[in-house]
Amino acid sequence: MNDGMVVVGADGGEPSLQAVRWAAAEAARRHAPLRVLLAYYWRAPLTAFAPAGELAETARRFADTLVADVAREATVSDPEADVQVAAVPGHPAEVLLKAGDDAALLVLGTRGRHAATGAVLGSVSQQVAVHARCPVVVVRGRTDPTGDVLVGVDGSESSNRALALAFDEARQRGCGLVAVRAIETLLAPVPVGAPPLVYDTAEVQRALAEQAVEQVAEASKRCPDVRWECHGVPGDAAEVLVERSQRAQLAVVGSRGHGGFAGLLLGSVGLRLLHRAHCPVLIAHLPRGAQGPEKAS
Repeated sequence: MNDGMVVVGADGGEPSLQAVRWAAAEAARRHAPLRVLLAYYWRAPLTAFAPAGELAETARRFADTLVADVAREATVSDPEADVQVAAVPGHPAEVLLKAGDDAALLVLGTRGRHAATGAVLGSVSQQVAVHARCPVVVVRGRTDPTGDVLVGVDGSESSNRALALAFDEARQRGCGLVAVRAIETLLAPVPVGAPPLVYDTAEVQRALAEQAVEQVAEASKRCPDVRWECHGVPGDAAEVLVERSQRAQLAVVGSRGHGGFAGLLLGSVGLRLLHRAHCPVLIAHLPRGAQGPEKAS
């Protein structure tokens, strides 16, 4: 795992304050610096009562004050923490994506303070979770450090990356790891007049579950002290992971699995978890420039 900086996006709203507190604890576990980043932009009215330069300076001062206030949340439990703050002009998603290029982890709340009432996941959080080129955590649900680390596996290169990060997170937290291989038995369409396809559903599920155990056992070699278990569970992957996230302290998923389309940046399972999980969700994006077997040649 990259032990570099943890970057957290903040805007002063309660979801971002929750993200800042979570990111501070994560940075402490990693013995890494924390950067609290607030992106802002301002629009001058058509008839301004002050010169544009003065308006820009007022916006900058307000943003600096706000991010400094937010950053205090990060030092409540550890006054000696290495916390850096920055207010940067620009669109929040663009600013955070750029900051993520040099980060070990990018942390966000579920939505900004100006998100529509009732919105589960804000547009900035979703854009960053989809397009970032480093691991991203969206902090949602309960954030107490109880339960194990949950990770979805399917044999893809993306889920291998998720497993590696999940084992690292479990080791740092001193907890176990629960890997889940959701198994959907889909029937292929049969041409008219052709005999029905006959196969042993139980045998297919058993084989896929065994493959998942082998995948997790191989990944566990990097963290031999972490206890782990692997379950093959019939059902839709997102539904299975959402249900099990109720007992986890962190859910980890790859950016896309075997079912993803070539070039897709984030699969439907990851997106559904971001909207419905009961705990923070880590999207294990592949490093910049990496190419897994799912990508079209």
